[in-house]
Amino acid sequence: MPLLQHDIRFAKSANMADVPEGGGPPAAALLVSGRSNELLNDISEETRTTGRTEIVQFHSVLLNGDQAPLLGANVIIADPPADENVSIAMLSLKNPFATRAEIAKRIEGGMADAAEFNGYLLGNHFATMRSAQIFQREGAALPALGKTFVLIYNEGMPGERRQRVRIKTASSEVRTFTQIVNGTLTDFKAQLVTCELFDALLYDFPGSEPSRLFARESNKTKIRETVYNDAGLFYSATRLADPCAINDTWLQLDSIYTRIVPNSRTEAASVDQRPASRHSLVLAESPRRVEVGITPHTQRIRIDEVNATLTQVFQLTPLPAPGTLVIDYWSLGNRYTLTDDGEGKLVGSGGGAVSYTTGAGTLTLKAIPDIGSLITISHGEPTAYTNRSTQGAAVRAPEYCWVIEDESDAARVVPGSLTIGYTSAGVVRTVTDDGAGKLAGAATGVIDYFSRTVLLRPTHMPDAGAQLQIDCQTETLVTEIMAAPTPDAAGFIALSLASVPAAGTLQIQWATAREVSNSSGGNLTTTTASKTADVTYTIRTVPEYYEPAASTGTGGTYVNWPRSS
Repeated sequence: MPLLQHDIRFAKSANMADVPEGGGPPAAALLVSGRSNELLNDISEETRTTGRTEIVQFHSVLLNGDQAPLLGANVIIADPPADENVSIAMLSLKNPFATRAEIAKRIEGGMADAAEFNGYLLGNHFATMRSAQIFQREGAALPALGKTFVLIYNEGMPGERRQRVRIKTASSEVRTFTQIVNGTLTDFKAQLVTCELFDALLYDFPGSEPSRLFARESNKTKIRETVYNDAGLFYSATRLADPCAINDTWLQLDSIYTRIVPNSRTEAASVDQRPASRHSLVLAESPRRVEVGITPHTQRIRIDEVNATLTQVFQLTPLPAPGTLVIDYWSLGNRYTLTDDGEGKLVGSGGGAVSYTTGAGTLTLKAIPDIGSLITISHGEPTAYTNRSTQGAAVRAPEYCWVIEDESDAARVVPGSLTIGYTSAGVVRTVTDDGAGKLAGAATGVIDYFSRTVLLRPTHMPDAGAQLQIDCQTETLVTEIMAAPTPDAAGFIALSLASVPAAGTLQIQWATAREVSNSSGGNLTTTTASKTADVTYTIRTVPEYYEPAASTGTGGTYVNWPRSS
């Protein structure tokens, strides 16, 4: 019995709905040729605005009952959609029982899971959220706009949660975090990236807490990059850009690409970037941050028909410093990055190795680079800067000495009441006295409470134009002059003051004279002493030689103290 045109038909699947369990084996119902909406429904306004991927499965059946072999059959898309925002493509899973979820998984397989991203989710993220926070090392590359990532929780285990997300916008800031290490609070800086997603999260994804080791917790959500691979063969149609004849070997088409999932192209301009400082080295944090770039050397590999391969080799001159190598390449319009781990291994969107002693390296990419694009290799020297800290003029640290003014000349500073403040690197530094004449805190020095004299040596360089903020309490000194008392048999004298002195404030001054016998070449040396609880002021004088007289001198006693409050 000959094969007729109506013997090859299309049959509906068991479930034609666009739901995860849709599809399945062929049903008895046949598709009616030429009827609208037999496979797909009309496009709604919401779908036209936000985009949508609709997946249905149908089957081809042979209604001829003879046993002559079927030598072959072809299915084509004869006419592309007239709407430029609509595209259609076909693929075969070779599985008549496949469901829509399995078909979607095969389509998503075109962007296969790759290496884990250099960051992790910070904190828990919940379903319906359209943003994500990623915790990274300071200076790490941000997620590329428009790039697809895979969030995976409980990977390879029952109850695995997996979702592909695409980055709409990304902004970063460097924050200071605190972690308890060996019972001590330790501060560290990290880069926090806030990403806006095109689609909301479908599941709850537990995240990790901040870690100064930048290590994701083992039982928390992973972020994996994706790379393109030929996971399936898609069939579609496009229009001719120029007319052609049937025997032409070259065709001019509108495009060789078709859209599989809704796509949005986002462009972002970046200015004032430092392409030669992808990595940096911090030389100092105080009194201000000093940072230098350590990837000043760059070379490129241009991709053409000859070297559009997954394996590349390169030679670095000068020799690279460990941890400074950054490699960028483009595949299907997406940028991928590799870095060295400081031990000669290349990690990221590919693999390979580099020798720090010879500069030779080999590189294996995750995807074939685009023809006409460039593979950019940046690295730094073992020493990216010259230390000139000892080549400048030796400048002595500043010192300040002044007398605190008071309305009364007979006033002293109350011990323990002095506070001095100054700014360094925009931070207010504080100095106090310990009550015994010593300065402590952000400076060293001394203070004489009675003369109100202060000597200050700051431990931080004061800012230009900084002023000293001085706060203290003063009290009036009481001076009493009394006649010289007579020592007792033991050599002690008793003083009777007019008022009770404050503790630790009594200062006594006296003058003495003594008889010296006349001898050839002899002289008299006198010493005047003033004593307090912690300081002794001594003035030693040597008068001119004279012939002493045989007499005994007397002196008066002076007592000074501030009035007790």
